[in-house]
Amino acid sequence: MPSLRNPSFGKYFPGRSLAGEVEPPGAKGEAMISELSVENIALIESATLRLEPGMNAITGETGAGKTLLATSLQLLLGGRARSETVRSGSKRASVEGVFILPEENRDEILSEALGDLSEEVEAEEGGEIVLRRTVTEEGRSRCYVGGVAVPVKALASLGEHLVSYHSQREQARLTEPNEQLAILDDFLDKKSHTAKTELAGLWRSLQKDRRELDEMRTSSEARLREVDFLRYQVEEIEAAGFSAEELDELHRDRDRLRNITDLLESAASASSALSPEEEGSGAVEATASAASELEGATRYDESLSPLLERLNGASAELEDILYELRAYLDDLEADPGRLETVEDRIADLHDLQRKYGEDIEEYLADARARLARIENIGEETAEFERRISEGEKRLGELSATLTKGREKAAVKLTGKVRVNLADLNLGKTVFRAELIPAEAGPMGVERVEFVIQPNPGEPELPVRRYASGGELSRIMLALRLSQERIEAGATYIFDEVDAGIGGETATAVGAKLRRLGETNQVLTITHLPQIASEARSHVVVAKEEETGRTITRIETVEGDDRKRELARMLSGRVDDASLAHASELLVGSGG
Repeated sequence: MPSLRNPSFGKYFPGRSLAGEVEPPGAKGEAMISELSVENIALIESATLRLEPGMNAITGETGAGKTLLATSLQLLLGGRARSETVRSGSKRASVEGVFILPEENRDEILSEALGDLSEEVEAEEGGEIVLRRTVTEEGRSRCYVGGVAVPVKALASLGEHLVSYHSQREQARLTEPNEQLAILDDFLDKKSHTAKTELAGLWRSLQKDRRELDEMRTSSEARLREVDFLRYQVEEIEAAGFSAEELDELHRDRDRLRNITDLLESAASASSALSPEEEGSGAVEATASAASELEGATRYDESLSPLLERLNGASAELEDILYELRAYLDDLEADPGRLETVEDRIADLHDLQRKYGEDIEEYLADARARLARIENIGEETAEFERRISEGEKRLGELSATLTKGREKAAVKLTGKVRVNLADLNLGKTVFRAELIPAEAGPMGVERVEFVIQPNPGEPELPVRRYASGGELSRIMLALRLSQERIEAGATYIFDEVDAGIGGETATAVGAKLRRLGETNQVLTITHLPQIASEARSHVVVAKEEETGRTITRIETVEGDDRKRELARMLSGRVDDASLAHASELLVGSGG
């Protein structure tokens, strides 16, 4: 699932205001999830979750299946499909979500996520787009957007534009150095962000050039051996004077010389048939006689003239053939020495082919080219050295620009986190994003360490070494809510990120999420009544047994039903005291 660092949020969902007040999501067409339908996902046989603009809370007993809803939404938005997701005994599971996209940005969002497929997608009335995904018991899945089949990557891309998911597991990633640096870099200005992108590409290019230059410098002995070898091959092929045309001609000569006796007999027989040198007549004489007879006949019948012309032509052609055939016989004679010469030459050329391949001429061209490159290695080395020198200079300039940008970003992030910490009852906790010099790399020449001072007088500690679970949850939440990409229109899902907190702190977290719900749709899965009471919409997930099978039911609660759920969350039972406390929570939150 996407993180809050997704730049699409700020691009597509600018905040909206009226008379100085921010309207809740959905009020004027901002993107939000209006409905989620789930069938045969684990314990959920069939359920439909209707969501409201603003903050939505999902509660229920441990193990009832609350997180299954978040899992279903992850699946719908491109998460990994697993066969075990399908409810036992079912052939197929499906998840369907109805999303409302802002009309002014809908086409752009779909085009960026789906490419050319976006042209086939049609929105429902009111700007609704229906996303659907099915998973078979074998783990195969199909994805649809607006009824159009799309690849799962396209679905995931669309999800990155619409939803940001946060869980306890995702929260733990915030202690990782790379994640902290990525959060800080969200606050870079355009110039610094451009420098960061160019620096990463230049670093990879320089590393490649350095490796190639090292190979050139460390393989000089091998290059000398290769030069000698290539020169020998080129000289051998050139001395042999190999030619494919010559080889073809030699094959023809060999065939003639090997069959000289048969050729003499056949040519002599053909010549005799045309015109025997001794007694009798052949085809030449017979044709001439026929022409003479026909010429006399044409005096009485001119229609024979065409035949006479053809016969005269045949007679002349036969005489030409006879002349050339006798010349061929005069030239044709056995020459054992010539046959031996031809066969020796063919053997030499075949030896070259066995050594260098059938296409010796192509091999020779490649060998000459390789030899030229190696002999010019000095020039190539100088070119690599020049490129590396210029690249390192540029790398230093980009690193300096990025460092300055990160210094400004650290100040900005620190201020935002401290404001959020105060809102979360951690006003005395000091947060600082500290830049620490590091070995130059594709990410620059520094790393970042998120440092906190829990209370005045206590030592500063890196966030990754901080052990208090409740305070760490709030610090993580403050960080996430501080990120630059939180803009009206994105839907945020918080899956039990409130672990380890309670009391006034829980009330502060709930109030903070409610304020986020003033500009964004928020879906929070929580065990804390203080947080649930702040929600605009409250959904309860319950596990029941029906006809011998366990199923999960989902129900939106209001009024007295909502009070009873809050009472259960407060004390584990519903009685007058817990109901009274639940009423106080709802009054305090305005619910």
